[in-house]
Amino acid sequence: MSSQAFKIEDIFGVKGQIVVVTGGGTGIGKAITAGFANNGAKVYITGRRKEVLDAAAKEIGGQVVAIQGDVSTKQGCKAIGDAIAVKESKIDVLINCAGVMAPWRSSVTNHDDPDQVAGLLWDGHEDDDFNYSNSSVYFVTAALVPLLRKSDYPSVTVIASIAGLANQRAMGTVSYGVTKVTIHLGKLLAGRLHPLKIRVNTICPGIFPSEMTGKSNNGQGHEYNLAEGAAKAAKRSTVGRPGLPEEIVGPVLLLASKAGGYMDGALLTVDGGRLMGAGINDGLRLPEDTYI
Repeated sequence: MSSQAFKIEDIFGVKGQIVVVTGGGTGIGKAITAGFANNGAKVYITGRRKEVLDAAAKEIGGQVVAIQGDVSTKQGCKAIGDAIAVKESKIDVLINCAGVMAPWRSSVTNHDDPDQVAGLLWDGHEDDDFNYSNSSVYFVTAALVPLLRKSDYPSVTVIASIAGLANQRAMGTVSYGVTKVTIHLGKLLAGRLHPLKIRVNTICPGIFPSEMTGKSNNGQGHEYNLAEGAAKAAKRSTVGRPGLPEEIVGPVLLLASKAGGYMDGALLTVDGGRLMGAGINDGLRLPEDTYI
């Protein structure tokens, strides 16, 4: 066996890959885009705001192509697939990263007050709040299957959240937690796409910089982008801080490269140890400012 096979660029390399990143213009998606582009991949990024996509492509440099589109509808997903098919004969990697948290439409002061909780459950959400992430992962993947099938080593990664693994009060909205049924969807897609030789894996991040978590700076060269609630939650990780961009990019590149080539249907939690302290199995009650 040649030692050449164990060089980092051979194991984790993504040079020459054709990659699609939904939600690739901001937050985690933007970091993932940079991770691929800076290592020689050609990356198509999608999102609803063209100016945001164009700015991200210019900032990152390399081979980043912006395609404006809306993954919240089946037709929107098809349009994205059609636009990419005009430019490429195949894609190697799809990263389903687009997502949004629908905020509570009402509020409570005491999550232990039965009347307040009952009111929150009824008034806090509307129908559309539950329709953000699930259909996009399914229909984007389905729309790109024809191009993925033409790759020698096709891979799909679903970016979900540890919110889909935790069941704690005041931990984001119910609708957001429900959208993270994408965790199970990733497993189902892995099974359905098994005959097509397309691997599907899921990553559940904890607190990372994004538009959903607000904005702040740690003063050490990293913009954490954290609102107060998210900042407090991040301190409960083992390292006492939010995740850094490279700490989500690394696992994504793992799954897309030869290093992760034997992983299919896997679920990775990248949360700094947050779930260990969330009281999922021991009934621990967390403070009201708990945020996932």
